[in-house]
Order: sequence, then C-alpha cells, then structure tokens
Amino acid sequence: MSRLASPKGTFRITSEIAGIEPFFKTFFLSFHRHTFTCVDDHQPLNPMSNNSLPRKSKPKANIVIVDHRNIVGIDIGKRKHAATAVTPKGAVIASLNAFENNKAGVDLLERQVLVPATGRSKPMIALEATGMYWCALHDELQRRGYDCVALNPIQTNVRGLKKIRRTKTDRIDSETIARTVLAGDAQSTIVPEEPMYELRLLVRHRWRLIRSQNTILLYAISLVDRVFPESEGIFSKPFLKSIRTLIREIGFTPNVLYKNKINVREVLEKASRKRLTPETINDLLQRAKDSIGTRQGERVVNDQLRMIVDYLDFMDGQIEQINKELKCRMELLKSPVMSIGIGPEIAATILAESGAVERFAGPREYAAFCGLDPSVRDSGDSIRGVSHISKRGSPLLRWAFYTAAIAVYKKHRDFAKVYARQTKQQPKGRRQKGHCYALIAVAHKVARVVWRLMKDGRKFSKNPPKREN
Repeated sequence: MSRLASPKGTFRITSEIAGIEPFFKTFFLSFHRHTFTCVDDHQPLNPMSNNSLPRKSKPKANIVIVDHRNIVGIDIGKRKHAATAVTPKGAVIASLNAFENNKAGVDLLERQVLVPATGRSKPMIALEATGMYWCALHDELQRRGYDCVALNPIQTNVRGLKKIRRTKTDRIDSETIARTVLAGDAQSTIVPEEPMYELRLLVRHRWRLIRSQNTILLYAISLVDRVFPESEGIFSKPFLKSIRTLIREIGFTPNVLYKNKINVREVLEKASRKRLTPETINDLLQRAKDSIGTRQGERVVNDQLRMIVDYLDFMDGQIEQINKELKCRMELLKSPVMSIGIGPEIAATILAESGAVERFAGPREYAAFCGLDPSVRDSGDSIRGVSHISKRGSPLLRWAFYTAAIAVYKKHRDFAKVYARQTKQQPKGRRQKGHCYALIAVAHKVARVVWRLMKDGRKFSKNPPKREN
C-alpha cells in the first residue's frame, strides 16, 4: 500500500488503486503534484516529467566517504584536544575529555579512544582544521597508520547551531565532528603535497614581511609629518633609496637639512645618480627653511629614522631573496598562470593558495572559493541588500587576484571590456560604480580564466580553443 503526504495529513492509496496500471498511478500522483509528495521514494515529484526520479546534481568535491568503519571526532585546541568515537549507527563508543598536544597525549588518545574504536579495521579520524594547531596531530596520527581527514570549522559550526540546547563543551564538539562525517555530506580540507606546501610557506612569509614593512613605514611617515610636514609631495614616493641615504648620513629634520645644505646637495646627487633635478633639491631646502614643524626631540627622531631605514633595507633584502626563490620554483613548475601577464610572485601566490583545481566543479565554484562571488541579501519586498563579494577563503588569494587585475586589464582587450562596462556612466538614479568595483569584477573574470588554464594545462591565448562536446 502506498502513502501520500500532504500539509493536512497522510492519505493512503488502496491496493486496488495502486495495482491498476502504472500509468494511472503516475497520472494520479502527477494530478496532485501541487499538494502531495510521494513518500515511497522520499523524493518530490518533478512537475516537468512523468516520473518522480530526482534530478541529477553536480557531485560535491572532496566528500568524505562513510563506510563500515567507526568515526573518531577530535576537537582541536592550542594545547589540549578532546575526542569522541562513534559507530556508523551513531552510538558512542568512547570519549576523552582532554589530552595534551604531545606524544604522551597521543598515546593516551590511542589507549582510551582509538584502540576501543578499532574493529575489523582502524577507525577514520576527523578533526577540525583550526589554525595551525591541527597539523602536528594530523601528521602524527598518519605516521601511526590512521586515516585522517580535516574538516573546515564552518561545517561543524553549522551543524552545532541546529541543536536546541546551547550546551557547548570540547567533548560535545568532538562528537559533533564525528556526526558531521556520519551525515555523509562532510567535505575534507585538502592537505597539500610537499612542493606545494613549501610554496605556500614562502608566499605567506613574503606577505607577512610586506605587511610588517608597511606598518613600520606608516610609523616613519607619522614621524616625518610631525617634524617636517612640508616634505609631502616633493618626491614621487616616500623613503626612496636616495632619501634613505640622506637620512642615514645627515638626517631629515628641517634644521639639520638647512644647516647642511651643501652636503645635502652632494648626497642627493650622488645617491640618485643625478636623477633628482636641482629644482627638486632647491625645493626641499626652501621648504626646510620655512618649515613650521616641531623641534622637540629632533635628535631622537633622526635616530629613529635611521633605525627604520636600516630595518626597511633589511626587509627589502629578505623579500628580494624570497622573490628569487619563487621565480626559480615557478620556472620548474611551468605553470600556465604566468601566461596571463602577471609576475612570478603573484602567480606563485595564486598557485599555492588554490591547490589542486580538479576539486572544483567549474569556474564559479573556484571564484566562490576565492571569495570573489557576490553575496546577495534579498528577502520579501523590504530587504534589498547591496551585493558585496563574500570574502570567504584566503584573503591572500583575493589580494593576489586584485593585484593581478590591475595589471591584466591594461594588457588584454577582454578584461578591458569588463573594466569599461563597470565604470561607464550610469543613468540618473543609479549608483555610479568606481575604479575599485571594476577591479573586483576584473578579478572575478581573472579567477575564472585561471581556473580554465590550470584545468586544461595550457597557456593563455586571446583566441582560446573550442571546447570538445
């Protein structure tokens, strides 16, 4: 006997009706498709077809395959972790409220949780990819012969929010991780191989050096604005190599510059190889003479500027060393990303932060992974949110695509069209889109093209080859 479920109750089709003809049964169910749902197959009826078969959907990448093994969920902390083992049917086997992040703690985990959870085969271990604290435990468990998967904390957090009770402990979180895997829709985080892992370490360290350099540079500019506010606009960039030489040998406060104006001319001409014109040097000295900057602590300010210049020179050397290493590695990898018209540093950043692109079903999924997809806030007739990018994923990867967009749209016609379309004059009443908005649109386009290049393993071409059906 078949059943039909409706919002008002559950109805039954008698065996006489169910056994007449399959065509009549299909017609009867299709006639009530707006009210009833077929409960036998647990799938909604398709209004556009004569059967109730589910539509095909794209398979999700990196789905954790659930088999007959038990599942051990581990909640990661900085110094201590928690673990819970469950059966494929959801029964709790063993749990451990806390174990330390060292060899003795892993031995305790193995005795109290992993060994009781071992049946015909070793259990599958699922842990959260929290910061960098999971890496050591993940590698140690793999060295001991256990199959480990790392999950993005977003997945487990969403499942934890579905609970009615707001009780949250490390042991409960570890059980939630295990049940997330049992649900069958958990997606594992890709652990990069050794060459890609080294490349990722290099590009992230380069990014940190640049950020720390910019931080100390902003402080140096604040010092100059305090003692010599008129210096802004004289040079194309603050703290050029010639200016650094001037600070190191003489100083940069107005009184010191004007008292040693002869030496200032000689130092600037020699350091800049006479690229600085005499008019620029005279303008600097005249502004130093008429400066209203504070004179308190001039000696200390000059000493701090000298130390900052030494620090900036040291950081430039470190960044240049990493740039050479990245260039050599990109030449060995022969990645097609550089063919789009970007340098090896940006190309290495995109390659390292993206990983294997085979796990993305299409360019849209890859753009969403980069955080360049639009986030829509729309509900009913009253909520009409402005569409911003989602900013999910690696901020370094988004920065790399944004930087690449600045160079690419000036070189290729297709990207220039995207930029021009976003910056064209809007009709009255509509918001005018600016330069940054257009660059984000170009970055989204660049991400889609980069996915195709890495997927096909070919270089960029203005006339791409036709796809085979």
